[in-house]
Amino acid sequence: MTTNPRSRALNAALTGLTTAAYYAVPDVTPSRAARGWLKAACLVAGAALTAAEPESRDGLRKLRSTWREGVAKDDALGTDDAAVTDGAAATDDAPGTRAVDGSAAVTDEHASASRKTAVAVVGVALLAASTALTVAGEKWLFRRGEARAAAGVRFAHTRTGLALGALSVALSLVPDPSERA
Repeated sequence: MTTNPRSRALNAALTGLTTAAYYAVPDVTPSRAARGWLKAACLVAGAALTAAEPESRDGLRKLRSTWREGVAKDDALGTDDAAVTDGAAATDDAPGTRAVDGSAAVTDEHASASRKTAVAVVGVALLAASTALTVAGEKWLFRRGEARAAAGVRFAHTRTGLALGALSVALSLVPDPSERA
């Protein structure tokens, strides 16, 4: 899907502005509670900007349709398994079951459930690692800004915010691989 260059530039500029505002909040107020509320407002604004992008809406529609197809496929496989396992002999060719060690039958449903469990565990581990790294990075940036402010640098957090905002603008302007060809 090709994107309107003007729309891409506007979205990139708004993303950069939101990022800069988020990281500049400690220069605006010394109150920890107020910083939390202002940063939450910046996150809500960023999420609203992202949700307003046509590419995001198209991606969500594709994700929903893929999910629905997967659920329908799982439901169809579940009815096949019940038909095969309700007294029919287990063979290697049967879609619902297969013999293991000559005596025990393991259904495809159990294999599918174990695959889903493994994917869920890996997903949760990646989410936890990503969250831990994000929190560590945020703390490091805040401590760095506070140290610079204590050293007498004016708008120490704002300078960091501007640099990160410019970086987010640059990354937002990079075209998708499908758009390069």
